[in-house]
Amino acid sequence: MNLRTGRVFLTLFYIGSFVLYYLITLMITLFPNYTVLRADGLLVPVLCLFEFAVIYPLYRFYIARRSDIPLGRLAPASALLYSGLLLLLMIAQTWFLQPERWLEDQSQQSLHAILILLFSAVLLAPIFEEILFRGFLLQGFLVWAPKSRFACMLLTSLLFAVMHTQYVHWQTLVILTLFSLLLCAARLRSNSLALPIFLHMLNNLIALLPSLFASTQNG
Repeated sequence: MNLRTGRVFLTLFYIGSFVLYYLITLMITLFPNYTVLRADGLLVPVLCLFEFAVIYPLYRFYIARRSDIPLGRLAPASALLYSGLLLLLMIAQTWFLQPERWLEDQSQQSLHAILILLFSAVLLAPIFEEILFRGFLLQGFLVWAPKSRFACMLLTSLLFAVMHTQYVHWQTLVILTLFSLLLCAARLRSNSLALPIFLHMLNNLIALLPSLFASTQNG
């Protein structure tokens, strides 16, 4: 197998993984109890379970054969540096972000539903989203344009932002793009997925803490 053929097969694998991820988000809308899941605040947890169950085994299959997207280990110095950058981004976004209906709806859910959401959004979603976006997609772009790292990071980040369809304001999409650029930089700097996964978990935890607090007050 020559180099070009190998790149084509890799690209097809990366694209196929993304298509599977997208199809899952579409298929869940066909569930007979879709409306009930959404009303009870369980739609995102169920979606995360399905996506994790598909994307993570694909990653295990991939790393058994290749070593270019390792999980790696979390280096304390890098974790501290990028956590500080993440916190600066989260502070800056409070100046211009518009309230999102999806986050407001979560604060109205029961404590039980919020805890389930925390499990799925803090533990599951960061793993399969980092595998897919900062792993497969970013690597797919780099395979064809290894010298255009920023362009690869930007394309990955734009796709990451637009796939978060629960958000409707353009300001949120801008922040998601910047957040993804930070995660892409962390992935390339550490040459592993451990750091972006950690940062993604930290971001989601901080973002959902107000909803958790509100649900305990309502309870």
